[in-house]
Amino acid sequence: MSKKFVRLVLVFSVVCVGLLVLDYTDTWAVLIGSSSIQQGSEGVRNLDTGRSYATIQEAIDASDTLDGHRISVSSGVYRESVTVNKSVSVVGEAKDSTIIDGNGASRVVYIVADNVEVRGFTIQNGTFGMWLHNSDNSEIVDNLLQDGSYGIRLLNSRNSLIIENTVRRYTFFGFEIDSSGNCTLRNNVMENNRYNFGVDGKSLFDFVNDIDASNTVNGKAIHYLINQQNIVIDSSTFQEIGYLGLVNSTNIKVHDLSAQENIQGILLAFAQNSTIRNVNARSNWNGIYATHSSEISVEDNDANQNFDYGIKLFDSPRSRVTGNNVDNNGWGGIGVFWSSGSIIDGNEASYNSYNLHVVFTNNSVISKNVSMKKPGGYSIALYYSHNNSIYHNMLENTLLYSETRNRARFVPRNNWDNGVEGNYWTTYGGSDRNLDGLGDAPRNVGENNTDNHPLMGKLNEFTVTLEDTTYRISVISNSTVSELEFSPGDGEMSFKASGRNGTVGFLRVAVPKELLQGLEENLGFLVNGEIPGIKRQWADDKYAYFYFYYTNISSEPAPVPWLIIGVLVFCISMIGILAFLFLKRKS
Repeated sequence: MSKKFVRLVLVFSVVCVGLLVLDYTDTWAVLIGSSSIQQGSEGVRNLDTGRSYATIQEAIDASDTLDGHRISVSSGVYRESVTVNKSVSVVGEAKDSTIIDGNGASRVVYIVADNVEVRGFTIQNGTFGMWLHNSDNSEIVDNLLQDGSYGIRLLNSRNSLIIENTVRRYTFFGFEIDSSGNCTLRNNVMENNRYNFGVDGKSLFDFVNDIDASNTVNGKAIHYLINQQNIVIDSSTFQEIGYLGLVNSTNIKVHDLSAQENIQGILLAFAQNSTIRNVNARSNWNGIYATHSSEISVEDNDANQNFDYGIKLFDSPRSRVTGNNVDNNGWGGIGVFWSSGSIIDGNEASYNSYNLHVVFTNNSVISKNVSMKKPGGYSIALYYSHNNSIYHNMLENTLLYSETRNRARFVPRNNWDNGVEGNYWTTYGGSDRNLDGLGDAPRNVGENNTDNHPLMGKLNEFTVTLEDTTYRISVISNSTVSELEFSPGDGEMSFKASGRNGTVGFLRVAVPKELLQGLEENLGFLVNGEIPGIKRQWADDKYAYFYFYYTNISSEPAPVPWLIIGVLVFCISMIGILAFLFLKRKS
């Protein structure tokens, strides 16, 4: 390698590093058009008093800066954290060249007064906080919510104007409006923040803000809709959605969208009778968030890898969360808070700290969910929640949080079976001597909570059709039953069941009596193409039950003979080494 080539590589490396450093510190526009504002350079001026200041915060804090004053900020880089606690107007000379650089501050621009205007800034470099993802420390999460990193945050700030700003580059929360109503946002750009945009509050007024599509998240328009009825939102009607918020709206249908990298992937606030379906909501703080709403249906969505919850209902009673995949979220899979009378059914909610998290929620149905815990996590946790029906779920463990009032302990009391069948507990370990697919002994869930009819395997439901009528077939099995084919002409149900190859599986099938009568009692079964041996059959008022054994077929590829492969690799390597040594010695 020549010295000239080495010198060229070194020069190229130095140039690349220099460009990266320059890009991280200031924008090219600032480098070309103006210099960085330094301490004491007095680039900030109160137009009403005529006084100049070195920093924006000094101008705001000055005793003679009063409500209604106008603060002008010259182009430059202002490395500070700004708290606006007076009703003032803070206006930058030009957005691209007037930069408030948080330099790692937790909050770069924090607005806590009414009637504030912030216009014409680039706001960047708050605390990124990537290292907190998937943290199991609730204290850290609570602190982050209260004092976390924000590019712009409005808290209890009403009637404010946020216009022509860019919030970018590694702030944890880019721009949040919290408990701040009647604010106007125009031409604001949020980009490359961990969670770019979101709105939250306690009253309807907190959510009623004028936010139009001139505001963008990562180049896509924000759609913040208020007082809408009977509309459909999908990729054909609303293209390139950067953020979607629905406020005080009724009968809205949202489907087939992607919602990523915001404080809420999709927000419903004070909404009624609306549906979210087939949405991919990932990498948000909360994937799908319904607050102060009612009769919301969240169906068949993927809400994975969000920081807090995949799906969260807050004060949203009589809602339905069905058929969703909510695995691997940082804190919870499905959170149901103050949302009584809801249905949580048929969801895959695994490997979250709290897969199913139920708080101050009563008289709800939680059924047919698969909930496998991660280390230190819980399949289902109930806090202050009573009289819920919890059955047909696949669970490992529970957390029942006891409240204390007047020195008395109140343990949540819930029904862990439907009177006939309970839940499949992977840690049950009981027996089934009478071959009905249910454990002989109850499963103690906790104080005053018992599953009286624990399942001996996972429950699956299939549908079949006979003469234009659809019937549900429920199956309990210790195998994975993935398929049911029904031939009405032959009166035959064919199941595909897989497990460890050659092991014995069992199947308990519940067939509606109406279907059996339609087949004139002529019903046969196949499992993996073979006729199983029926060990027991019985009936109650609604169903005929069949219990039989069969041999599993493997759902996994044949094991790789790693030992043989390892020996072959070793032999080939040794032959290569010996050949190399022989040739070297010969030469």
